Amino acid sequence: MRFLKVFLALVLMLQLAAPFGISADDVNVNLLLQETQKRSEKSGEINFIWWIPEEYWRASLAQNPSTTPQQVDAIVSVFKPYVVVAVVEGKVDVSGNIAYNSEADIRSKLRLVDSQGNVYSPLADDGINVSTKSFLAMMKPMLANILGPMGQNMYFYTFVAKDKNGTDIADPRKEGAFSVRLGEKDFKWELPLSSLVPEKICPSCKRKLNGTYKYCPFDGTPLP
Repeated sequence: MRFLKVFLALVLMLQLAAPFGISADDVNVNLLLQETQKRSEKSGEINFIWWIPEEYWRASLAQNPSTTPQQVDAIVSVFKPYVVVAVVEGKVDVSGNIAYNSEADIRSKLRLVDSQGNVYSPLADDGINVSTKSFLAMMKPMLANILGPMGQNMYFYTFVAKDKNGTDIADPRKEGAFSVRLGEKDFKWELPLSSLVPEKICPSCKRKLNGTYKYCPFDGTPLP
């Protein structure tokens, strides 16, 4: 447990203070963070959604050479059964002061929507395993120490990871889509995430391209 506390604090501080390098799986964790975070640009509001897939934990934990594969697997297993999102919502007045919404306010209007349009509500505490609840509870004071009021008002919510047919709702390595709905605002992810798929090389112009592209944006050549 001490390992989890110390290393989680390190991961979060690195995330906020400096770019990550390449993980053991060649994942650009800095890009992965960018792709999993969404913000609303509406004036006078703060709307921040961070989807935290298990790939984030696996890649960022692998940055530490003292972390064993067994330790990585143990931490990843805590999150594997769920889609986990962190949310901050608030209003900014003319003086720049922020009135943050409560955990209950956010929960009441937060929904997960899969690619088929099925809507899911956040799981209640009694629907989450003890290890996951403990880990998320540990993150709260760390975020408060690092981010101040924003961290104090960042709340974690868990959803089921699979639909009624046993299909993953949000698999960051496979083609698909899902969204997180916060009231009337939708935050959508198109999958797979480019940080988790290899780059492609255009057979015509030989440029390195985003691995999610199907055609070269420079000459229209179909990509393998």
